[in-house]
Amino acid sequence: MKITDIRSMALIGPDPHGIGGQPRNWPVLIIRVDTDEGIYGLGEAANLIFMGMRDALAHIKRCLVGQDPMNIRPIWTDMVYGGLAPHPRTQPPNSVTLGPIIWAMAGVEMALCDLVGKALNTPVYTLLGGQYRDRIRIYLDRSTPEHLDDLDEWRALGLEAKERGFTDIKFDIDYTASDAQRDVWNRHIPIEQMNRIVERIGAVREAVGWDMDIAVDCHMHYDVTSAIRLAQELAPFKLKWLEDPTPIINPDAVAQVRQQSPIPICVGEMFTAEQFRLFIGREACDIIHPDVLFTGGLHETRTIADYAELNYIPLAMHNNGCALGTIAAAHVAAASRNFIGLEYHFHDAPWIGEVVDRGRPLFEDGHVQLTDAPGLGVVLNEDVCGRHLAPGETLF
Repeated sequence: MKITDIRSMALIGPDPHGIGGQPRNWPVLIIRVDTDEGIYGLGEAANLIFMGMRDALAHIKRCLVGQDPMNIRPIWTDMVYGGLAPHPRTQPPNSVTLGPIIWAMAGVEMALCDLVGKALNTPVYTLLGGQYRDRIRIYLDRSTPEHLDDLDEWRALGLEAKERGFTDIKFDIDYTASDAQRDVWNRHIPIEQMNRIVERIGAVREAVGWDMDIAVDCHMHYDVTSAIRLAQELAPFKLKWLEDPTPIINPDAVAQVRQQSPIPICVGEMFTAEQFRLFIGREACDIIHPDVLFTGGLHETRTIADYAELNYIPLAMHNNGCALGTIAAAHVAAASRNFIGLEYHFHDAPWIGEVVDRGRPLFEDGHVQLTDAPGLGVVLNEDVCGRHLAPGETLF
């Protein structure tokens, strides 16, 4: 069996979740890898917000057509790190491991996993080492309410998630009290903003009770002192984690926060394996947070998960994907012993959760329920995709 084509299809549609609660259009980039035996695989790549994705995919296609799709890891290594003697096939040595190539390769690798699973008539989680669990717990990333100063609206956000069967939610803390921010440029949290953050997260905790997990994401916004103060102020609410409290280019700064934080520190949504190794080695995190769209794919995320497990560190999973990327990440979660939760953003944008079909709802009682269907166990929902094709795009 040989790869004959690699194609992509861009979709776009509304995402009311938005940035800071402001609605936006959200692009989705679907990948298809075809073979000479008629078997194909589907994947999702980091979306077209990231420049150069289509150019990267065109380069990958030139390199992969004619190769054996069963050879997933050597193909991936060759594309991301460059061909090494005595087999310098596609890339010059020391090729760049960040940016469009690794993000595009993540989508292609996902499609290759789907393809190989179909060819072998086995689920992708089997290719990744087997299945620890078949129900994958979702944590819902909640947007801010329409009126930031209305505590009843904050309570309603938590209760709505709970009523829909979710037991795990997260808030973007940098947007929680943006109405009380004095200066958008510095990394300091002024006292009135700190007080509003505490009031609003406190209202959510009051509404949902103590048996629901709540996490918060700082989006790398704060200085060390502010991040430590934030963790101390929020500690009474027993949060699951404080995510990316300071810029993630400096593990020593994150380690300083962790040393004084009563809340576990979570990092890693934009990391590669080497960065996780560095942060774990510096004792700068309690929980890791890889995204299969950014690490380079499913196998690389499994490698990261195993390294964390060797250091007794739990695996949560960032997820910027549509239904296809979410299900792919769920296969990694199923095969990873230390998994504790998978993110989903687009709860208020139904079309993003309906891009693929597998004969059952995406979420059931706050979980993705995996099956024994081969590959990722999905097919494209052509009606949904057709309604959301970006200008100039065509269905596969």
